[in-house]
Amino acid sequence: MMTSNRKPKVWASFDPPESVIDYLSENLDLSYNATGELATHEMIHAKLGDAEGLFVTLRDMVDEDLLNEAPNLKVVSNLAVGYDNVDVKAASKKGIWVTNTPGVLTEATADLAWALLFAVARRIPEGDRMVRDGSYTGWRHNLLLGTELSGKTLGIWGGGRIGQAIGRRGLGFNMRIIYNNRSRKEEFERENNAQFVEFDELLQRSDFLVLAMPLNSDTANQIGRAEFEQMKRSAFLINIARGGLIREDEMIAVLKEQRIAGAGLDVYVDTTGIGAKLGDLDHVVLTPHIGSATHETRRQMALMASRNLVDALHGREPENAVNRKAIYESNIPRNGVRNLISV
Repeated sequence: MMTSNRKPKVWASFDPPESVIDYLSENLDLSYNATGELATHEMIHAKLGDAEGLFVTLRDMVDEDLLNEAPNLKVVSNLAVGYDNVDVKAASKKGIWVTNTPGVLTEATADLAWALLFAVARRIPEGDRMVRDGSYTGWRHNLLLGTELSGKTLGIWGGGRIGQAIGRRGLGFNMRIIYNNRSRKEEFERENNAQFVEFDELLQRSDFLVLAMPLNSDTANQIGRAEFEQMKRSAFLINIARGGLIREDEMIAVLKEQRIAGAGLDVYVDTTGIGAKLGDLDHVVLTPHIGSATHETRRQMALMASRNLVDALHGREPENAVNRKAIYESNIPRNGVRNLISV
């Protein structure tokens, strides 16, 4: 445990909400990127110095090279539930906690999945543009015909908190719920009349396929042309998880060929280039990674991530450590972790 009044030094790659700045400043020696611009990798390298805590967002890459330049680092607090931007293995070897913000963004992200599903199924963006540009001249019997949800099959790849929240919403629309996950979620099945299916069956049966799976070495690039070929031509793809789950070039080709009915996408591999590649397709709805972008959720995420920082730097095990097992099993006392925890 810490015995002096010295405040551990922390650097944040972004400007946190004022309430979070106040909380962190009471407990830590906080500095942060106040430029209003996104932090570059070079900026993070330059700012680490003697920092003991690093507060980052999911767009900030915390790789092994960066960790090697931070001899005093004890914790990386990631402002996201996903943490594929952090080299967790390298951090664990150095005795550095890596934390995330699970749970608090579940409902907001599930809402966004359904917003995309509604938008692409009922052609909302097309209708909005039509009214705004003056091309709407009155009701017609065949104007912007879309797809109903009732009686359709909602397929979910991923049975975690977000996947289950997406599935619960499907009940209200009288949809059949099927899902695939690494393990069965029996309570979810009982409460939502959901059916566990193998991955190929998920692809083949889904009218709406929602991706809610974490990105890791097992899931990366798992969906490409061969998988799209198994889907119904009338099916829609919704991705609110990570762009890297899909072989993006193959998805783009499939959508341009209209091999499936459409897609609602919030996440991408090539963030800057996707608009030029898909922006002219009416059957694709694009949003800029806003799954957790509500006032309520982002505030809760920042507070949770802040508590992770404070706990780790004041001798307490952070509640949301993603590498707890590796830290406990590590025999490397570097960065003071062995002094912070008791086994």
